[in-house]
Amino acid sequence: MMKRLQLLLLMLLALPIGMLADSQNTLVVKLKNGAETTFFLKDKPNVTFEGTNLKVVSQKETVTFALSDVLRFTYVKKDPSGIDETVVDPTEVSFEGGVLVISQLKQGASVDIYSLDGKLVRQLKAYRSGTYRLSLSELPTGLYLVKADNITYKIMKQ
Repeated sequence: MMKRLQLLLLMLLALPIGMLADSQNTLVVKLKNGAETTFFLKDKPNVTFEGTNLKVVSQKETVTFALSDVLRFTYVKKDPSGIDETVVDPTEVSFEGGVLVISQLKQGASVDIYSLDGKLVRQLKAYRSGTYRLSLSELPTGLYLVKADNITYKIMKQ
């Protein structure tokens, strides 16, 4: 539990200071079923882990998510017009039977896999654009963070 909190604090420290000042920046929690919940950073969301839950408490609301339902949580800059940037060929990450599948990865991009205590356990560098399959069979069971194309995904190896 303490290691998870330390990792989260480390990730928050990596945010640019200007991003925290802009009221249009958000914390987005995306669930495996496709649902998304957005929290404005101006409302000072506080993220904690309580047992098997992810809890977000802001000035406006408190929401608890089962960790098993969470696909990822990330920070997103929202355009005040309500029209977000169009992303062409976004990288997609899925985890199927012990194999990490990274689709639409751009040439030269890297995929970093971290344990929850923040240690880099695997890294993939794309020598060409396309889909890559990375076996994680040698890693112990548990939760891992996968960073690809500036998006962080959470996967659970069972």
